[in-house]
Amino acid sequence: MLGDRSALDRAGITDPVLREAYRLCGRLLLAFDGRADWAGTLLLPPDKRPHIWAVYAVARWADQLLDSGDPQTRADRYEVWRQRMLTDLRRGQCADPLGQAFAHTAEVYAFDLDDVETMLDGWLVDLEVREYATWQELREYAEGICGSFGRMVLRVMEPTHARADQAMDELGVALQLANIVRDVAEDLRRGWIYLPAEDLRRFGVTHDELRAARPTPRLRGLIRFEVRRARELFARGVEVAELVHPRCEPFVWAVVEHYRVMLTQVERQGYDVFTRPTALGTRGLASFAFQVGARSWPRTVRAAAATRR
Repeated sequence: MLGDRSALDRAGITDPVLREAYRLCGRLLLAFDGRADWAGTLLLPPDKRPHIWAVYAVARWADQLLDSGDPQTRADRYEVWRQRMLTDLRRGQCADPLGQAFAHTAEVYAFDLDDVETMLDGWLVDLEVREYATWQELREYAEGICGSFGRMVLRVMEPTHARADQAMDELGVALQLANIVRDVAEDLRRGWIYLPAEDLRRFGVTHDELRAARPTPRLRGLIRFEVRRARELFARGVEVAELVHPRCEPFVWAVVEHYRVMLTQVERQGYDVFTRPTALGTRGLASFAFQVGARSWPRTVRAAAATRR
């Protein structure tokens, strides 16, 4: 993988077995999420990239275990893996490569293992709950998965202010809601309705209307409401970009702008979530890169200058 040797060297990871464990995490990130997300990690300082690979890899592997295989046995299989991971982390000895890399990162950045347990427990909810009555219930679900995950990522990015945790929680819920809006059609096919029942009633949208997969005026109004809610969450959560080590700011802005573009696509399609979003195209990608660079460049330059002193 591009730059993995340099990143591992800069992170001070010299043990051959541990280096290979981190490489596996990077390969899993590339396999599950594609080159775009892998490229996003290149915006981080090299010494932090392997640690982000480890956090992402464990989260994505947990998600993958619950999304694949025999529906009758996946819960038991996940529980065996979850219990082994938590036990190994608490005693500081992990047998599998994913656990080895993650345990090392958890030690380096002093993760709260309660966050790890909360994140791994969060995915189990999807096997038991397929609909949410209220926004508060959905928010608690999002906080369980994205909040704990976000706090671990935040530790790697070195928060500089106590407000960073709260901002990161808001950002995590924003990311989850943006994903829910984007994936309405796919989730319906799999049997999930994440849009809160109270919101459906507010706009007069029935389950049958959702399953018909047609963007009716009522459904467009509902999606518009959720997009605006997500944007409000982003407005509060984006503060975290200024509350981490300045050299990590480009990574935060890349994530935020990527999801904002996703919401913009939904808006441009008239809140039709049943039509595949259009690609950004060359001009769109150029605009995206400019937004990330313009927002983060001044602090990044100052941080680099301070490092050289």
